[in-house]
This record gives sequence, C-alpha cells and structure tokens, in this order.
Amino acid sequence: MKESTEHQGILIRAISLLMAMLFMLPFPACSKPGEGAPAVRVSAAPDSVYAGERVICMIRVRHPEGLLAALELPDSSALAPFVLVGRNRSSSKPAPGLAEDRFELELAVFGSGRQNLPEFAILFRDSEGHRAGRTHHRPEASVYVKTLTPSGMNELRPFKPPIQPEFPILLLMPFLLAAFALAGAVLLALFLVKRKVRLFAETVDPAQVAHRKLRKLGSRLSGGLAPVECYDQLSGIMREYLERHYHIRALEAVTQEIERDLRKLGVSSFDAIMTLLKQSDLVKFADSRPSLDESLKSIRQAEDLIGSGRDGGG
Repeated sequence: MKESTEHQGILIRAISLLMAMLFMLPFPACSKPGEGAPAVRVSAAPDSVYAGERVICMIRVRHPEGLLAALELPDSSALAPFVLVGRNRSSSKPAPGLAEDRFELELAVFGSGRQNLPEFAILFRDSEGHRAGRTHHRPEASVYVKTLTPSGMNELRPFKPPIQPEFPILLLMPFLLAAFALAGAVLLALFLVKRKVRLFAETVDPAQVAHRKLRKLGSRLSGGLAPVECYDQLSGIMREYLERHYHIRALEAVTQEIERDLRKLGVSSFDAIMTLLKQSDLVKFADSRPSLDESLKSIRQAEDLIGSGRDGGG
C-alpha cells in the first residue's frame, strides 16, 4: 500500500512537470494573414510657405481589409492657424488582406514660425457599418511659415494667374519703322505723280486737244454717226475747251451761266460761241433734227472759233 502511494506521487509530479513544459512552448497565432494594428503616416508639402499659401497634408491609414476608415477633423477654431480649403480621399490594396486609405487635405496656413499640423482622429467601422474602433493622432509633422507677410494676416490668399509675357515691342520696332517708311514713300510718290500730271495737263494746249477731238468727230459723222449724237459730243468738246482755255466753269454749267462768264471776260468771238452752244441745246432739248451738212458746218465753225481764240488769246 505504501509503495502504491509513492508511485502515484511520482506520476503526479511527472504530469505536473509535463504540463509546465507544455505551457512554456509558444502557441501558433490565430489571426488571419495581414491582420494587425492600423498604421497611420502623416506628411506635409511644402514644409515652408508664406502666410496664406497652401499646404498639402497627406494622411495614409493602413488597416485590415475588412475595416473602413473615416477621417475626423476638429472644428475651424481648433484647426487654427490652418484653414481647410479642400479635401480628397482615395483607397488602394497594397497587399493581400490589407487596405490603405489616403486622405489629402489642402490647408491654408497663417501666422508665423513653426506650426504643427492639426490633430485628427481615425474612426474604423466594419463591413456592416458597426464601429470597430477610434484612434486619436497628434502629427509630428510641421510647417514653417515665413514672416514676409504680416503675422496678423487671416484671409485666404487667392491663386495668382500666371504672368503673361510682355509683348516684344522692341523686336517689332524695325518692322514698324519699315512699314511707316514704306507708307511715307508711297504717299510721296503719289503726290509727285499727281503734281506732275497736273503740271503736264496745264502745259497741254486746250486748243490742240479740242482740234484733235473735232477731227475725230467729223470722221465719225462721215462714217454714219447720227447728227443728234454729233451735236451732243460737239457741245461737250466746246465746253471742255472753254473751261480749260478761259478758266471758267463750263462742263457742269448751263448755257446761261457760260454766257454770263464769257460776257464778263469780253471774249471777241462771244456771239459765235453762244450761237453754237444754243444750237446744240436745241438739238438736245428741243428735238431739233439737223442734217448731215448742218452738222459738218457746225464742226467747221467750232474749229474756226477755237483757232481764233488761240491766235487772239481770248
């Protein structure tokens, strides 16, 4: 009996020792692959700005794939000296079983000196929308605000549009000067040509021009020109001669005005000129029908009048 009791004690001690050794062995992990505590990383760029300029704050939250992350920011007073201008969110899967949410915040910075990024919280929910946890973070990243602008500035600085390059006026100056010089040369040439033409017209003998036209008119009359048209052209030739020879307004004047001007000048062949002009008016306005011989006679009279005016000088 005593021997049996000793065997039982030895067995109990052996079992206890074995259990103690088993407890000392490491147990395998029961979590799924990729599962672990969420990791949060915060960065800001640029790290140095002027008051009122923007800073992009990037918050990366890596967590198990089954969770959903949401960013919680404090109110505007707690965000000071930062002002939230815009925010954006994107998600990705960097590895099997893991998900990463990226929160991009556009912040305007005010004040001066070193400014720590504002605190925030990350809220996690499962796929069914139940709250799975919440973590609070105080970023170590900071932004240095330069003191070029007053520290009391508290308004957003608007984006400045890109400065347009100035128009290269100096480069175009040679072309502009050349264009002006060319225009001046053209105007000068036109002026000289017009003056030369006027001087040439003044030197041409109006009696010679009238005689040449009268000879052509006589040839056309002999070739079949109607006497009515002959008198119409004869009146125009005489009026042009009178205007250029006596310097009176005859081409656009009526016969009475020409008569008045010639009477003032005391032209020696005044009566013959007026008879010829009035005869032309009768053919043109009174339906007078002269014959071919009368038309040829009027042309010869006009030639005599022009010749006497040139020889006598008026």
